[in-house]
Amino acid sequence: MSSNIGPEANAAYQKYLDAESLEEQIRCLEEFISLVPKHKATEKIVALNKSKLAKLKRQLEIKKKKSPTKVVSPFSIKKEGIQIILISDYYTPGVGKTSLLNFLTKAAKDKIGSFNALPEIGIYNYEKIRFQIVDMPSLMKGASKGVANGKEIISQIRACDLICLCIDLTRNIDEQIDLLFTELNNADVKLNEPPPPIEIEKTGSNNIQLFYLTTESKENMELSDKIKEIIRANGIQNCIVKLYGRITIDQILDKLNHSVVYKKAIIIGTKGDLPHTEEKFELLEKKYSYNFRLVATSVHKSIFPDNFGELVLQLLNKIRIYTMNSGIVAERPLIMNEEAMVKDVALKIHRTFVELFDFATVIRESARQKRKKVGLDYELEDKDKIEIHTI
Repeated sequence: MSSNIGPEANAAYQKYLDAESLEEQIRCLEEFISLVPKHKATEKIVALNKSKLAKLKRQLEIKKKKSPTKVVSPFSIKKEGIQIILISDYYTPGVGKTSLLNFLTKAAKDKIGSFNALPEIGIYNYEKIRFQIVDMPSLMKGASKGVANGKEIISQIRACDLICLCIDLTRNIDEQIDLLFTELNNADVKLNEPPPPIEIEKTGSNNIQLFYLTTESKENMELSDKIKEIIRANGIQNCIVKLYGRITIDQILDKLNHSVVYKKAIIIGTKGDLPHTEEKFELLEKKYSYNFRLVATSVHKSIFPDNFGELVLQLLNKIRIYTMNSGIVAERPLIMNEEAMVKDVALKIHRTFVELFDFATVIRESARQKRKKVGLDYELEDKDKIEIHTI
């Protein structure tokens, strides 16, 4: 190992080499990476060892899945509608997540003010759309490594649709945000980040081929050798790499790490009725509005956005589509991704609607021609009404 990294890092690396169990190897390698000075000369060392770390974690997950004893976790919650998880750091008194859950869903009145070791669940209805809101136990320092059921909590967070970071406006906001960001990032949960503009397709031969497919991506050409070395360190010897934009070394590592998930998140400021919280919320906005939607709340004064459901749909890039049968419009809409087409709706109802498709009637109130006869490839918009006709 290079002498540029310092004696402490070298000692930690030796511990990693001497470690016998996967768990110990992971712990030692994490310690080593944290001790390496971060600068240009060590960038490659850090990247390669992050690759090793990701590979060890994958091996550990496979080992756990093969374990014959499998118990269903109380933190594993079946999704019902759009799932929103309220999360905060651990502190006494609490941040007010349970009060917020009860305010929105009337589901946790007897739990307010007490420490809840297990999730509390309620249903928030907005314009006939069901949002499942989960008040998760708070995250403690070290949650990403398993402290206080942290791994189980974060496992469910990884599967949800939207994360609400609940921040107590009466306390130090940076300490709360830093803990949540750190634990989620350590668990490979990326907040409000787009996936890296890169595709990696394994092949049977021809080594590693790089294709720079946009003007922006060509700015990465100086990283070509590093990219190839990192990919090889992940056990891939033959592949086609397509780059569509500027990327960093960390983004390449994220792409190779199959445990990385990209999640939408908002920040909710709680206890907004108490003194000096207005200034704290302004500080939150100043620091984090560049990448997060912020919501100021006070359960005590019933301050909460009336259009919260609309906000969630916009953040998740979802639209509402109302199906019709013989001209009768369904009460509850289907929730679809933006740019969904008639074919997507037909498949969501049942695949036979695609196999036997003849045409569809779409009613769009905002259009000049309100009623249209369309095919499977017609792109839909929010609040369209659709009736599918089969042969």
